Formats: sequence, C-alpha cells, structure tokens
Amino acid sequence: MVDTLRMQPEDSTYWLVREAFGWSVVLQIVWRFPTRPDPAGLVAFNEQLRNSVLNRRLIRVRVPGARHRWVHADFAPELELDTTPIAVEDIEKWSGAELYGTPLDPERGPAWRLRGVAVDDGGFVLSLTALHLVADGRTMVGAAMDALAGTASDPLDPGVARAAARPVGSLFDTVGDGLRDVLDGVHVLVAAGRGIGSAAATLAHDRRNGEPAGSAHNGGPSPTRANTGSVKVPAQRRSPRARCSWVTVSVEGAHWDSVAHRHGGTANTLFVAVLAAALRSSGYGDGGPLKLGIPVSRRTEDDERGNATAGVSVVLTDELRTGGDLGPLRRLCKDAFTRLSAGRRAAHVHLLPLVPLLPTGLVVRAATAGSGMPDAVASNLGDFGADLRVLGGVDAEAVAFRGIAQGVDPDLPYRFGDGLQSWAVRSGDTMTFSVAAFDEQRFPDTEALRRLLVGELDGWGLTHRVW
Repeated sequence: MVDTLRMQPEDSTYWLVREAFGWSVVLQIVWRFPTRPDPAGLVAFNEQLRNSVLNRRLIRVRVPGARHRWVHADFAPELELDTTPIAVEDIEKWSGAELYGTPLDPERGPAWRLRGVAVDDGGFVLSLTALHLVADGRTMVGAAMDALAGTASDPLDPGVARAAARPVGSLFDTVGDGLRDVLDGVHVLVAAGRGIGSAAATLAHDRRNGEPAGSAHNGGPSPTRANTGSVKVPAQRRSPRARCSWVTVSVEGAHWDSVAHRHGGTANTLFVAVLAAALRSSGYGDGGPLKLGIPVSRRTEDDERGNATAGVSVVLTDELRTGGDLGPLRRLCKDAFTRLSAGRRAAHVHLLPLVPLLPTGLVVRAATAGSGMPDAVASNLGDFGADLRVLGGVDAEAVAFRGIAQGVDPDLPYRFGDGLQSWAVRSGDTMTFSVAAFDEQRFPDTEALRRLLVGELDGWGLTHRVW
C-alpha cells in the first residue's frame, strides 16, 4: 500500500526544482462565467476547498533519506474577490498575473488560492491555483468538483488518515515520528536498491533492442538530433525572457470527436496532432524529429496520492499532414501506452526513489545533462462532466486548465518547458485547451502563436472560439 503520508517519487520533480532553482510549479483552473455567480456560492466553494486534498502542507524530516511528511493544513486562504472589474480583453492578463504571481508555499502555506473578478461585459472570471507538488491535474480538478458538490474531504485530515493507515494497537501507535522517519529511511534505501536494479535491466534491454523503453517512434531506430545533423539551440538562447505566450481555445466536444473519428483517430490523437503540427509549422526543430510527451494518469481505485501521473513519449520523424490520416499517430500512441502498461519505463524513472539520497546539485547536473525534454507536451486531463462548470447557479461558458513554473530566472540556463505545452479538459459539451509557447524565436508573441494554432484548427475543419 502506498504511504500517502509521505512525499512520493511522483512528487519529487516539483520538490527538486523548488529546492534547486527556487521554482514553484503552479497549476490553474480558470472558469469564465457569462454572469456573476451567487456570492454565497463562491464563499461555500472556498470553504469546501479548505476540506479538500489541496489543503495540505509538507513537514520536513531530519532523518537522512527519509521522505518528508504530508499533513492536512490547519489553516487555509480566504476567498479573494477583486473590487474593480476588468475589461474583456484583459482576462488573459488578469488570469496570467494570478498564475505567475500567486504566493503559494508547501510548508508555510497556503498551497492553493481562489480568486475572482467581475468583467465589464457583465461576466465573471474565477481562478483556482494550486501547487503541483500537492496535486496533479486530475487530482486538482477532482478536488474542485468535490468542493462544488459540497463533498470535499482529505484522507489526511486528523483522525481520518491516521486511523485508516495504522491499525489500532500496531507498532505505529506506540512509536514517535522520529522512529517512523528512521523506518521510512530504511524503506527508501530498499526502494532505491530495487530501482537501481530495474534501471540496469532497462538499460540492458535498450542496448539489445536499440530503442528506449516507454517511447515509440514512426520508423527506424529511435532517432536523435545528433544523428540527423540538426542541433538544438540551448533553451536560454531560444527563450531569453523565460516568459511564454498563451492562447486558449474552446471547441464543441461532439464536433471535436467527429473530426477525429473522420480522420481515423481519437479525441486525444487529434489533440496531439494539432499541437505537433503547429509546432512543426513554426519551423521549430528545423525539420528534425519531434519528441512529444503525453502524460498518463496512473491513479488506481482508492489511490490517495496527490501526484499519480506517468508519461510516455512518441517521436515523429515523418511529416504529420494537417487534415490527413491520424491512423499512424494513433498506432504510435497506442504502442507507447502499451509499453507503459507493461511496465516499460525509461531507465531514469526507476531511479526516482534514489533522489532523496543524493545531493541536490548532483541530481540537477544529471537531469540537465541530456536533451531529453519533450519538444511538445500534450496533457489531456479528460472528461469531468458538466458539474465542473456550475457554481452559484451559473453555468460557465468554459473551463480552462494550465500550469507554469514561477520564479524562473532568465539569467540562469534552466527553463521550464520547451516548444509547446498544452492542457485540455472537457466539461460537459465543451473541450477547452490552453497552449503555452516557450520558444520565443519561433513564437515571439501571442499573435504568432494564435496565427499558427488557428491555421491548424482551420486545416482540420474545426470550428473553434479563441479566448
């Protein structure tokens, strides 16, 4: 059983970038309402979020190797409502400022914030931000839905999690946190040893088969830019401001499905295709292979982890024709998902349990030594139903989801994201996806991103609305 009182390997990336770079990876849900929801409904939503899995904080342990501990926070932020309305054209500016500037902290708190503002056309915009360290996308959206339904709860709430996780009369009832930390340190050592063994076996398998586990590609040995003659310019040169451009798009869900099926694909395949083709159209990669990252939820029934997401990658070496056959890409993605289900992961993934035992600087050097960052990431959170849109008696026009790293220093060589990254969420009959462009050479501003993205959507015959 997973010990959800402890930080998990899936959390480690977000903790590492915080410790090494001072970044806070923040997720955001944005609701766009045609009218202002009932104030009592907004207050009730915020109160319910206090009870949710988002309202956690991290307690550092002093035992070397032991994992830090999660507890339900005994404090929570108040609802924030701006007093001055904003213009319709400033919705992105307002929500972006909240995404980049919300002061969240996993130890001192808060780990989330709910903030709203009226729009001068009579509408209303609501933003919920939360630390990725606390929750992945599906956990965050699920927590929001529970809060909207009035059923939010956190298994780590005192008297709930401990009673469920530790049988009465067990050793854990009689020893202190210090000894439990020592025992957890031993557990981490054992897990790290197993991870090293699994990584070694994976590397041996890769050498025999000539391709990395957990990925798929469309033809020949797994390609790299090194063997195609294309050299990737360092991220700090392509993104000198360390600031991305944003575009958010909404499409009627049934229409999206229809177009995908008509071209031999799925809703998710079409999502990946639109993102990859927009990236290719920008000239990114100079015609070389594109590595596409696709996050996959690994959450099982009664899984209480904040983060339970793995990822697969597919490498495109051939052109993906806009409006063409999605069948090859669909098969490519299916092959990658099959590998993941069979336990085929890249070697470094097996080494995640080793991270708490190593100096932060060493981990950073190892993680940034290669060029393994995907050129595009297409994260489809899935269908959450129309209940996600209803608050205070008002049905939102659409709900968007996105994420970013706060605190990226443009004077340092490290960057969060590369190429394009997108998050899609379906609520009721509407699919909405937000796209972030990190490469400032290929996407110098929002208009450039909008032009290329709209061109791809039009090429697929997708009727859409750009926020």
